[in-house]
Amino acid sequence: MNDPSSHFRQLEANLERLRTQMPDLPVTSVLLSRLLIYLGRGMASKLEQQIRPFGLAEADFRVLTALMSQPDGAAHPGELCSSTAQSAANMSRISDALVSRDLITRVLSQHDRRKMVLRITESGEELVRRLLPPLFVPLFEMFADFPEEEQRQLIAQLKLLTSKLHEATAQDVSERAG
Repeated sequence: MNDPSSHFRQLEANLERLRTQMPDLPVTSVLLSRLLIYLGRGMASKLEQQIRPFGLAEADFRVLTALMSQPDGAAHPGELCSSTAQSAANMSRISDALVSRDLITRVLSQHDRRKMVLRITESGEELVRRLLPPLFVPLFEMFADFPEEEQRQLIAQLKLLTSKLHEATAQDVSERAG
């Protein structure tokens, strides 16, 4: 990742020049959007670097931790799609990869034979337990200057922004369908 301060100074200058041509340009909102995208990509990249040596992609790791967080270590793929922000097709690919490495199992549900159940294995749990603590270190460093209360406020604001994005996306889909 290049120096973010120079990147954003340049972006701010570009947006200010653009505002001279388009006075209604929401410079602050555009800058905030770009910052969130930059942060998301950077954090995902950092995580990928840390877990890649273990043969995992970020989405694979998200599925493993989601399964491990379940009381019985199991969930239906559809449930995981929602909680891990994955499509059904991607969840199938991820499941295949994790099953082939014996990190999860995939069996038919005893309650509904039309559904599959994914369950984290002991090997999968061991891998997550080994990977998580080193992942905390950069998080502690990144958030060191943010007191717990500020972090909670930021979480609340980002949740609200996420809801607004969801609403706008749903409205776009509705307008295209109608």
